[in-house]
Amino acid sequence: MIRVVTDSGAHLPPVLFQELGITVVPLVVNMGGRTYYEGEDLDLEAFYDYLRSSPMLPTTSQPPVGRFYEVYRRLSEEGATIVSLHLSSALSGTYAAAVAAREMLPEADIHVVDTRLISVPQGILVLEAARMARAGATAKEIVERMEFMRARTVFYFVLDTLEYLAKGGRVSHIQALMGNVLQLKPILKLQEGRIEAHERVRTTQRARARLQELIREYARGRKDLRIGVMHTRLPEVAEAVARALHEELRPVEIFIAEAGPAVATHAGPGGLGLACYGEEAEGGGA
Repeated sequence: MIRVVTDSGAHLPPVLFQELGITVVPLVVNMGGRTYYEGEDLDLEAFYDYLRSSPMLPTTSQPPVGRFYEVYRRLSEEGATIVSLHLSSALSGTYAAAVAAREMLPEADIHVVDTRLISVPQGILVLEAARMARAGATAKEIVERMEFMRARTVFYFVLDTLEYLAKGGRVSHIQALMGNVLQLKPILKLQEGRIEAHERVRTTQRARARLQELIREYARGRKDLRIGVMHTRLPEVAEAVARALHEELRPVEIFIAEAGPAVATHAGPGGLGLACYGEEAEGGGA
């Protein structure tokens, strides 16, 4: 029996976590002098109220090693082999915490994977791992598949403002100021596990359209597409984008997920991201 574990940095519709028996270890959000565990005791409405009204940005951190230890111990005592998939080690200490917990249980069969991703692309890998586990794949087969997919999964996103990334130290305050003054919308991407600038576009509408163009470009020569749409407080926009991509690209799967507080702390409201993975068709692909 293989059980899949991830962290709350993987964004999926909650029903999928439940249907596939995926265990989610929560990231930590500190705000207003209190510590919260994402998805357990922090409501999104309360989080955004605080984000809008407080001069102090919440801080985020990886789950405590003890949280991973308890999950791994419980599942291993049930006889499970564990495949644990976590957000990029270049962005968080979550992977390191999971490795530390694994080392505390030398008798358990635990495989920890750095996805080098976050949000919906991490979710795409988690879904694949859980479905492979249900289909009877071995842990080695799942880990090898994750390593294959992570190098071929793309994620582009645009934020309404760089203010929150700047406050959290992800970009400089000068970059944020220049972007806001010039009304430029930087399209960002995940590259080797890190957030990098891809290009700059004027106006939010053009930036969102460009996101879809980038996914179309990636999809050329590929089949069996899986697409994830991430948003922060933009449900109608996300639904419209998902409909358009579904009608045009006919992916085998497309899902929408709102980012949790740990990611939204740095993204702020008004963010939209698109992830895609596809198999190279014969004679195609990049």
